[in-house]
Amino acid sequence: TAGLAQEAGPALMQRRAWTLAIGALDLSACAPLPPAPPGHEGWQGKLGYRLEAAEGERAQAGSARFYLQGIAQEGHLQRVSPLGTTLASASWGAQGLRLFDGRDTWAYQDLDALGAALGERIGGIPLPLAALFDWLSGRPWPAAAHASAGPDECEHLGWRVQRRVPKLTLRQQRFTLTLLLTTPS
Repeated sequence: TAGLAQEAGPALMQRRAWTLAIGALDLSACAPLPPAPPGHEGWQGKLGYRLEAAEGERAQAGSARFYLQGIAQEGHLQRVSPLGTTLASASWGAQGLRLFDGRDTWAYQDLDALGAALGERIGGIPLPLAALFDWLSGRPWPAAAHASAGPDECEHLGWRVQRRVPKLTLRQQRFTLTLLLTTPS
């Protein structure tokens, strides 16, 4: 029985260590993110999207890492595959608005057009880039009216916006975009 107790001891200790580690992860997922430097907010994490099937169409889904830095007037957004390949890189500011998809670079007149081009690549719904910064910060975009839809939720620009740290979920019609934030960059 002494040998059995010695074997059970390390197994029990390992099981307790895993339980504590999983508990710590659960608690850290609920912890608020530290604020980014003023004027240069940044976020990174996992981006997931889903477009529900419609008659004659198949459902679409995908995910990637994302890095977002800046403000609505000047910034950079990068989508990276799980293998590290740049899927899209967008930048906007005084030098113009550009989108690179790994092969070609396109220029755009305004942030709405750039958001539409990015959205086309992940489900076909234009992404409201200007509002995204406020939504990630947990507040409605001040340039458009919104309606509260419950705690941490609002209807804004045709989107149902749900912000529960560390996740931002945007829904519009059949399209859902989820940003799981790992840390401000």
